[in-house]
Amino acid sequence: MKNKKFLIIPMLFVALVIGTFVFTRKTGTNISDVQTVEVKKANSQTLIEGDVESQNQATLHFQTGGKLTYLPFKEGDAVYQGQTIAQLDTYTLQRQLTSALNNYRSTRDTFDQTKQNSDTGVLQGQQRYGLEITNKVAKSGQDEVDVVNDIVKRILDQNQANLDNSVINVELANYALQFATLTSPINGVITHEDVTVPNQNITTQTSFVVSDPNLIVFTGYIPESEISLIRIGAKAAIRLSGLSDNPISGVVDKIYPQKIQTSNGKTAYKVDIKSGDLTALGKFGQTGSVLIENNVDSDSVLIPNWTVLQNKYVWVLNNDKPELRTIEAGKTIGEYTEVKSGLTNDEKIILDPKSIVSKYYIYE
Repeated sequence: MKNKKFLIIPMLFVALVIGTFVFTRKTGTNISDVQTVEVKKANSQTLIEGDVESQNQATLHFQTGGKLTYLPFKEGDAVYQGQTIAQLDTYTLQRQLTSALNNYRSTRDTFDQTKQNSDTGVLQGQQRYGLEITNKVAKSGQDEVDVVNDIVKRILDQNQANLDNSVINVELANYALQFATLTSPINGVITHEDVTVPNQNITTQTSFVVSDPNLIVFTGYIPESEISLIRIGAKAAIRLSGLSDNPISGVVDKIYPQKIQTSNGKTAYKVDIKSGDLTALGKFGQTGSVLIENNVDSDSVLIPNWTVLQNKYVWVLNNDKPELRTIEAGKTIGEYTEVKSGLTNDEKIILDPKSIVSKYYIYE
C-alpha cells in the first residue's frame, strides 16, 4: 500500500506541470481585435547611397587669413608631393621675421656682454658700488657678498629669459611665413578649391582638396543596426548617377571603426567599395547607390524582436485563433529577428504575445 501511494503522487505532480501549459479559450471573447504584423521576407542585400571619393585625400587650410597672391593650379590639375598649390601675400610676414631677427641680434649682444661682465667680475663690482652708494647693505643688515650674488643671479636669469623670448619670436615669425604657403602632401589631383582666382582675401576656413586618383572608391554609410551583416570582401553592385543602367561590380574594401551621426540624426559606419572600373567610369564627387550582399539567409523571414519568446516561440494568428509556434531564430538585425524555420512569408505575428494568454485564455 505504501508503494502505491508513492507512485500516485509523482503522477499527479506531472499532470499538474503539464496542465500549466494547456490553455482554453475564454468564452465570449473576440480575438479579431488582436494587433498583428505580417512576416516579411529577409533581404539578402543592403542598399546605401554615397559618392565617389579617394581613400588617400587631404583637405588643406591656411593657418592664418590674408591676401591670396599665388594660385598656380585649377581643379582637375595633377600635382606632386611638395608642390605649392596656394600662397598668401608674404610681405608683412617677411618684414616681421626681419624685425624678430634684428631683435634677436640685439638681445644676443646684450646677453653675451652681460655674461662676459659676470665672468670677469665687472658685474659684481658694479653691484657692490651701487650698494655702497645707496648704503643698502648697512640698512638691511645682510652680508654684502650674499646680496651681490643674489643680484647677479637675477640679472643673469633675466638676461637668459630675454634671449629665449627673442628666439621664440624668430621661430614664430618664421613659422607664420612657412604656413603662408600650402604644399601638396601627396601625389594627386586638385579636386576642390574654394577660390579660383588669386588676389582675394581668404580666411582659415578656405579649403583646398588634393585626392589620389589611384585609390578611388565609392563611399557610403551603413546604419548601425545593419553593420553586423556586412563583411570585408562582400560583393557589391554600384550604380552611379548617369550610369544607372550599367552597374559596376565591386567589393567591400574597408569598414571604418568609428561610427558617426548622419544628417538625419542616426548613427552609421562609413564603408568603402572598391572596383577596378571606378577609375575609368567614376568622377570625384559623383553620387550613386550600391547594393551590398549581406550575410542574411535569403530563405529566412524577419519578425519584430519583442514578439520572440525565450528565443524560440512566437504567437501567430491562424484562422482567427492564436497559435504558439516553435521557431528557429537566427541573427538579430536591428529591431528584427531572423527566423530560419517555423514561419512563412505573410503569416500574421501577434504584436503583444505577453498579454494574449491572460486576455483571451485561461489555464487548465
